[in-house]
Amino acid sequence: MIRRAYCVVLCVLIQLAPILHGAEQWPENKNLSTIILNGDYSDNYTFNVNRTVEYIFQFPASEDMIDKPARITVECKDSNRSFPVLVVVRQQKGVLSWQLPLIVETESDSLEYSRTSRTLCPDNSRYFAGNNVKTLYQYIIVSVSTASEQNLSVSLHVSRKEDFRIRLSDTRNITVLPAEPQYFAFRFPQTGPDTVLLRVDSDSQVCMMVSIQNMSCPVFDLEQNVHFEGFWETVNVRGGITLPRDAFPLGFYVVFVVKGDDVDCSGLDQPIIKPRNKTLSFSLSPSITYQKYLVAALVAIAAFALFYIFSIAISVVYFIRVRRSLPSTSDVLDDECTLPSVFSPGSESVSTIPRAASDSSLDETDIDVLQDAELDKDIFRTKTVLYVADLARKDPRILRQKSQLYLWNLLTVAVFYSLPVVQLVITYQLVLDQTGNQDLCYYNFLCAHPFGLLSDFNHIFSNLGYILLGLLFIILTARRDRMHRCSDSRFDKYYGIPQHYGLFYAMGAALMMEGLLSACYHVCPNHSNFQFDTSFMYVIAMLCMLKIYQTRHPDINASAYSTFGVLACVILIGMAGVLKGGVYFWVGFTCLHLITCLVLSVQIYYMGRWTLDFSAVKRVFVLIYYDLRASPLHCIRPLYPNRMVLLTLGNLCNIALAVLGLKYHLRDFATYLLSIFMANLLLYTFFYIVMKLCHRERILMQPLLYIILSFASWGAALYFFFNKSISWALTPAQSRQYNQPCEILDFYDKHDIWHFLSAASMFFSFMVLLTLDDDLIDVHRSKIPVF
Repeated sequence: MIRRAYCVVLCVLIQLAPILHGAEQWPENKNLSTIILNGDYSDNYTFNVNRTVEYIFQFPASEDMIDKPARITVECKDSNRSFPVLVVVRQQKGVLSWQLPLIVETESDSLEYSRTSRTLCPDNSRYFAGNNVKTLYQYIIVSVSTASEQNLSVSLHVSRKEDFRIRLSDTRNITVLPAEPQYFAFRFPQTGPDTVLLRVDSDSQVCMMVSIQNMSCPVFDLEQNVHFEGFWETVNVRGGITLPRDAFPLGFYVVFVVKGDDVDCSGLDQPIIKPRNKTLSFSLSPSITYQKYLVAALVAIAAFALFYIFSIAISVVYFIRVRRSLPSTSDVLDDECTLPSVFSPGSESVSTIPRAASDSSLDETDIDVLQDAELDKDIFRTKTVLYVADLARKDPRILRQKSQLYLWNLLTVAVFYSLPVVQLVITYQLVLDQTGNQDLCYYNFLCAHPFGLLSDFNHIFSNLGYILLGLLFIILTARRDRMHRCSDSRFDKYYGIPQHYGLFYAMGAALMMEGLLSACYHVCPNHSNFQFDTSFMYVIAMLCMLKIYQTRHPDINASAYSTFGVLACVILIGMAGVLKGGVYFWVGFTCLHLITCLVLSVQIYYMGRWTLDFSAVKRVFVLIYYDLRASPLHCIRPLYPNRMVLLTLGNLCNIALAVLGLKYHLRDFATYLLSIFMANLLLYTFFYIVMKLCHRERILMQPLLYIILSFASWGAALYFFFNKSISWALTPAQSRQYNQPCEILDFYDKHDIWHFLSAASMFFSFMVLLTLDDDLIDVHRSKIPVF
């Protein structure tokens, strides 16, 4: 109330300022004559005014003006800024004044309009307070004057706005100009909906503002004051907003104001579109009831409950089948364990190693044991043909403990990252509610359902799938981990892929955090906080790549500390790209990207036995020199063909992405950075499956089913992702051009469907990684190739 009273006083003073200022400049004029006329709403009046003549028109007021208020149109082509025509309108509870020409400021200049048209704010006190309120003034008084010594021809027309009241589902077509704003009134019916959806459409690119104000006076309908009250947003082609009854219990005015230029809508200081008349259509339609909110929420929960039922049932059935197909440990384990001879890589001949000796695993340090030179890492890891047994020599208990560090590090990062994020987005929501500036947040306004303090509840709730399916994956991983711990440790020591579940737990937790942070982002989606939506996608992509690599390289995987250290740098780079993505940044990032690819390629190619120091360049030249002396073909023939193919494809893909980013300088840097991770993950997964088939390994029915489901769900998810309903890379007004109505249950739009399908896709992808090597459970590690 204090704010409104302050605004009313301020506006009255602003409107009276020209008159008061003119009164100070005008010398005493004893020859001033005032002509008072009784006006008729059906007549046009043309008259001359000068410094000695002032016209006052009296138009009768009536009770039905609540629904049919007066609209005053004044035109004077002879006036100028030095000697404007002043128009003052007095009503029972307010004064409205303006001048001709009306000055509309722009970024580069100002526009003058010799014709204005304003709607008078109706007095709603009788409607809300009953018939006890008496009318003090029986007339609307219009005063027209000027300080010019020359006669200025003025035309005046006062009409009744017959279409002032809006009804549900009615469509109105109107034309608005900067000097001729329009507004309309809507009251919630007593038995009608609790929320309504306003939709605005236009074929014109002229920028305007749409404001929703409480049904009280004054109504702010000029560009310089339209944002003083209620909700407001910029619109060029399409706009919309959902309006709840509790925010406007007495009803509201829908105000349309055309701006002097298009900078706020286009983001560019471009030539002004002329003429600046904008034709548009708008309508108010009932929004969904809270019962439909409940139905939509329960349907989503039921869908993910089916995931729990089917996933657990399928996993249990197939795990039982796998367990039954395992040979008895008494058949494969006796007093001595057989391993391939390390002196004949790839040979089927075996040598015996006493169990007592085999139980003594390598220490985690790099201390050489001279009694057995084959234990040296440089000998094992640089062999031409490697098997999992060569890279699974460390104590499984130590590796299991190291694997668990991924989960604990992720949980630590999640807590310290999410708390300030939650605080920030709550602040965004509060600022949005207090200022009414709908341009702060990039909602799909045609399908944004408020609930409580949240303006866009459905896009927040649809992230529930990430949390539920992440939890389901953790449950399935825990069950498999428990059954693995209950199995024969001697059998597990030499057969199948080494099982370390820490990365799987971390992947499930990361999926849950992605749901939480994506929900936080959708509280108020915009350019600044999009990084919240992508941060844990980086984490998920890197954890998946590490898990694929760890599968056949258990001894040389990156540690949890180095992994999250790199991820911290990635998130820092992502933040820098979002805030300052100029040319120099793109050049620096591209160089860093390609150098990182080169260093990782060398490390992967030589299985971590390549050291980057000051003598590295010298060693490379010496190696090339001796290879050339031996044979030129030997120099270009790769020592490890499989690794060379993978690394070549990976580097070509990254070079293509680097060229794309450097050439186009995509504004959406966070998505570009995520595409680098996802492209590498997809390429690595595809390579792993192809190499598995090339080595004649089987893909069982369960992982094959998950592969098919993941491809199908990813394809469908990407379709809805690219059919976007917002784009914060554009201005808020341009983003609203993508706004679309709801698709499912009048509650979920295409982006909500993307949330559901992408959550399912990531779950299926995780299950592929969890079950892909189940065919190797009873295969000796000395026969499982490394690739």
